[in-house]
Order: sequence, then structure tokens, then C-alpha cells
Amino acid sequence: MNRHLDKLVKKTGLAPGTPIHIGPEYSDPTIIEQCLYTNKTASLTKINAVSDINLEQTQLSWLDIRGLKDITLLTNIAAVFKLHGLIIEDISNTLQLPKLDEHDDSYFLILKLINFDNNHLSLDHICVYFEKNTIITFQEKSQDNFTVIKDRILKQKSKLNEKQSDYLLYTLFDYIVDTYFIALQQLDNRLIELTKDVDTHSSKNTLIKIQKTKKQLLTLNHLFWYTRNIALNLKKSDSNLITKSTFKYFNDLHDHISHIIDISESFREELIDLTERHLSSINLKSNEIMKTLTIVTAIFMPLTFLAGIYGMNFKVMPELEFRFAYPILIVAMLIITGILLLIFKRKKWLN
Repeated sequence: MNRHLDKLVKKTGLAPGTPIHIGPEYSDPTIIEQCLYTNKTASLTKINAVSDINLEQTQLSWLDIRGLKDITLLTNIAAVFKLHGLIIEDISNTLQLPKLDEHDDSYFLILKLINFDNNHLSLDHICVYFEKNTIITFQEKSQDNFTVIKDRILKQKSKLNEKQSDYLLYTLFDYIVDTYFIALQQLDNRLIELTKDVDTHSSKNTLIKIQKTKKQLLTLNHLFWYTRNIALNLKKSDSNLITKSTFKYFNDLHDHISHIIDISESFREELIDLTERHLSSINLKSNEIMKTLTIVTAIFMPLTFLAGIYGMNFKVMPELEFRFAYPILIVAMLIITGILLLIFKRKKWLN
């Protein structure tokens, strides 16, 4: 995130609501699609110009905009739907935290869709503007994250075609939350691998992996708490935009996110335990090395003492003239070594 701080600094002094793209740069072109549907019909149209957007209120309208780099295009769309400048500012800032803005006749949500690929964590910036019979989604990349939902609408075999636009808002939110479960599953697999590493061959690299996973989990934890607050506010909202039949779905969604937070907290505790086990394993290995070195030192101390005595250059040393002095000294050294090894074995220092 620090590499994007220079762009945040550039906003200093600008008028509130001035949009500046902040975040990773993607060269993909902006793609706009409009899905119009009722309980009997459904269509998906690619929009080539802002003037092609269908503004009729006879059908439920879902306008999906993918790719947020073109600030001019976003500003033109905001003018058509009379979106406040602060909304476009938040949409163009892909580092903005999840939040919910509630107005008399509309909602604006910022959510994060999680991608966890090959232990690399990335967050897709998703914004949803919701008013009666109209939903506008803004996706950070040109890749469509909501293809499954569009297919359900087009097949006309879903509750989406029968219900109002607030149910589409719930469906989009629910789909994003489902990606959190997938991310947690991958994190769980990661924890299993780390546990095996700690139990079999702990190393410096193992600690690096644990710290990286800790950092990723901390990021996700913050994200989960923000997202739960959004679901809580939606289920407690008294707005006429959300029907009574849909409130129970938001209540269920809030329960799902609470469950996700519980799982992530258990993962955090498991990572703390893994860190302690890793450090204990490293200390145990160090103790084993020190014990081995101590045993070797203890064995060679008396041998070195004997060798030191007979290595002195005194002229009068009777043992030097004795014929069997050398073999006797070697045998004495072997006996001393054997006695020391026997003592260490009885004390179970050699285990």
C-alpha cells in the first residue's frame, strides 16, 4: 500500500469529491454491461457509449462497469445517474476501506472481493450503488466476478427474476462473502502445511512463511470486521428500499460473516501457537547441539589434561624412559573415555 501513498498525497488541497485513480494500474479497457430483467424477460447488453444506457424504469436494471481507470467515463456515468462527487471519489480510490453510505433514496457500498492464489492475497475493489429498481456495480478489473449471477438471471430460473432489486443487492453481497470462505479454506490448507514444516523440519524459512501468513490474516481480519458492520447496518435499516422479505437474508448474511470472523480468530490463535512451537523447536535443536558439544568437551578435557602433562618439555620425566609408557597412556585415555560414556548413558544424556 505504501507505494500508492504518493497519489494519496496528491489529493491534498483538492476539492472534496475530486476523483483520482488510486491503486494498482490496469491497462484493460473499461467494459460496461446492462442487464434488464423482470419475472418474464431478461437481457444482457454491452454498452459502447454512456448515451446507450437504458434509463427506463419498467424493468429492473443492473449496470455493471468493469475497469475504473477511466475517470472521465466514471464522471459521465455519475452525471447520468446524478451520483454525488464523493461517491465517484470513493469508487476511483481502490484502496478505500469497506463502508456503507445510506441516503433517503439510495445506498452506496464498498466491498472487497478476496482472491487467494498460490498463497498470494489480493483484494478486488467492488462498489455497489443501489436505488429503487436500479443497481450499479463498479469492479476494479475488467474481469467479471459476477458471471454466475448474470447467468442465473438470464436463465430465468432464479428467485432474482421474481424479487425486487434489493434481493439482487443481497445476492451480490452474499457472493462476495462466499469468496471469504474460499480464502479461509486456502488459509487452512496453508496452516496444515506450516504445521508439517514445524513438526518435521523447522527452519528460518518456516518462520518467514508463518509471519507472511500472519500478515495476510491480519489484513483479512480487518476486512471481515468492516464487512460485518455493513451487514449489521443493512439488517437494522428502516429504509423502504429493502423489503421485509429481504431482511431475513441480510440477517443470515450477518451470521455468515460472524462465523467467518470466528474462524479467522481461531486461525490467528493457531498461528500464535505455531510461532511458539517453531521457536521451541529451534531452542530444542540448539539445546541438542549444545549438549553434544558439552559431551565432547567433557570427554576430551581429561584426555587433553594427560596429553598436556606429557607434552611438557621437562628434562627429568621418568615416564619418558619407561618402555610401555605410551601404550599405558593410550589405554588410560580409552578407559577414561569409556567411564565418561557410561556415566552419560546412565544419566540419559546420550538419548
